[in-house]
Amino acid sequence: MKELNQHIKSGNFATCYLFHGTEAFLMRHWQKRLVEALAPDANSFNMEVLDGKTPAKDIIASAETLPFMAEHRLIILKNTGLFETGRKDDAEALAKYIPDIPETTVILFAEEKVDKRGKLYKRVKESGLVMEAATPSEADLADWAMKMCASRGKKLGRAAAAHMMRSTTLDMQLLHNELEKLIAHAGDGEEITVADIDAVCTKSLDVKIFAMMDAVGAGNARASTKMYRDMMTLGESPFYILSMIARQYRFYIQCSHMAGKGSRAPEIAKTLGQHPFAVENFIKGSRGKFMPALLNALNQCLETDYAIKSGQMNDATAVETLIIKLCT
Repeated sequence: MKELNQHIKSGNFATCYLFHGTEAFLMRHWQKRLVEALAPDANSFNMEVLDGKTPAKDIIASAETLPFMAEHRLIILKNTGLFETGRKDDAEALAKYIPDIPETTVILFAEEKVDKRGKLYKRVKESGLVMEAATPSEADLADWAMKMCASRGKKLGRAAAAHMMRSTTLDMQLLHNELEKLIAHAGDGEEITVADIDAVCTKSLDVKIFAMMDAVGAGNARASTKMYRDMMTLGESPFYILSMIARQYRFYIQCSHMAGKGSRAPEIAKTLGQHPFAVENFIKGSRGKFMPALLNALNQCLETDYAIKSGQMNDATAVETLIIKLCT
């Protein structure tokens, strides 16, 4: 991002950019920054969005067109497949053309998937700028949230930011929406507190499941079934909630086993592909539970799944019955 900002600030743009990855929010943000710098007018003659399947010869023809009363012309191509297998001839033609793109033309490729071994990828990297939109870490998201609040005249402390990451979502678009709600809620107040987050933000399903499982672990059938019904009221599928309960027990078993072997939360998180705070919760939730009991609970989840799929029980009733059994 720093290099892209330097290009925009200096006005010295590369002739080609490749933005790729699965974090759609970052991809849209980077593209917006480039468009605002090169073609701020929505009806600009100097921006062309080409169909993802546009042949290489047409892309090259467009790239050779001079800008109209401006320094640059921007061409945007999305999910072309040129950076994967399948469009070999077009990819090779463009790879050959990349070094010859006129200085007045900027080509932006926005791709979800790329093969970094491909000739076109390597040529764009040599001649332009490649940026990967990967999902940021929890710590990076917390920093981003604090900076966003600061830019709007609000203070989000690190402890409050960490609480927000753990209680809402790590999806950047959804997190951005929650931050907008928080900033509006703060009004004239300067600091956003944990209480503000709990009052305004929508809790993630993972957090709700954790809370319900805490009630199950405490043997509180009334509280756990109420939480289940609340999730149902909000439109969550009983079958999906069942899958999340089973997932919880699988992670309880894995984390309990690995922690018992001496592994620490960060190491377990890396092995299981989970965030460290989630692993800490799983380890905490598994304490005091014997492995046979955890395995029996997971087996009950599988039996409930079979009962629903075989038509023996209604899904909503089956999952509520399971929750009550787990409480005992």
